[in-house]
Amino acid sequence: MADEVIYRSGGLVLRADSSEEDPKEIFMAECRECSATSNVVDDVRLPVEVWTVKHTKENPGHERYRLTTDTFWAVKRTTKRK
Repeated sequence: MADEVIYRSGGLVLRADSSEEDPKEIFMAECRECSATSNVVDDVRLPVEVWTVKHTKENPGHERYRLTTDTFWAVKRTTKRK
């Protein structure tokens, strides 16, 4: 997916950032009942999903969550600047 164009305009192309130093995505969940939060994890959402189920088991009635996902974009020039 790193090559997929998100937006193109006037010699600029917006794509998902494929740099090695950054994760592709970052995930975190927050309980909407008590505001407890999962750990922030890079690239793999499963630990956040497991946290939500465990949190509900430990806190009956806490069944609604907000998932926050950060993704990274980069703008590249497709033409030379003058």
